[in-house]
Amino acid sequence: MPQPFNNAVMTNAGARLLTRAQAGEVKIQFTRIATGNGTYTAAEKTLAALQARTTLKAQKNSYPLSDIDVFSDYSVKVTALITNLDPVTREILVKQGYYINEMGLYAKPAGEPDSAEVLYSVTVTAGENGDFMPPYNGYNPAQIIQDYFATVDNSAEVTINSTGAALLAEDANKLRDDTTKQKYRIGIDNGLIYIQEVDE
Repeated sequence: MPQPFNNAVMTNAGARLLTRAQAGEVKIQFTRIATGNGTYTAAEKTLAALQARTTLKAQKNSYPLSDIDVFSDYSVKVTALITNLDPVTREILVKQGYYINEMGLYAKPAGEPDSAEVLYSVTVTAGENGDFMPPYNGYNPAQIIQDYFATVDNSAEVTINSTGAALLAEDANKLRDDTTKQKYRIGIDNGLIYIQEVDE
């Protein structure tokens, strides 16, 4: 049974990148999702502590994004395949199993080759340990389809909602129907996220 994660938190670096995108200075390029087995104390799971993070505590694997879609006028969904065997190269990605206790979404400003990617958001397991990613056994790879739903709001309460495989129906309806918070519209141009301010 999938282990629950806390709601993901946009980091301070992610918020700065979002602010630049809202101002029309850059487009956001989401680059990868990383997983790790770092353990967090209650104090390290607080909003302020997670917002201040710049890396995962103990990154184990990094995965490219397999899909990116506009979910609504003000949210975008990015997807990655979390696995212990690369489906293309057949490279073994996990030789020693670990608990997925933390996950991060990375991004960078598009078109700025000298700009480093930043930890855009981070989420940690609600309990002591997350799902176990086993080592590849030579036969069947373990796979998790990971979706992140990034919502845009012009307040300080911007969050990233993440789920393991599927978005709950009530959450999806809330994202689609809650147009009272809409200030910006998200678009995708050649895989890059752009944000446009809309008239109220």
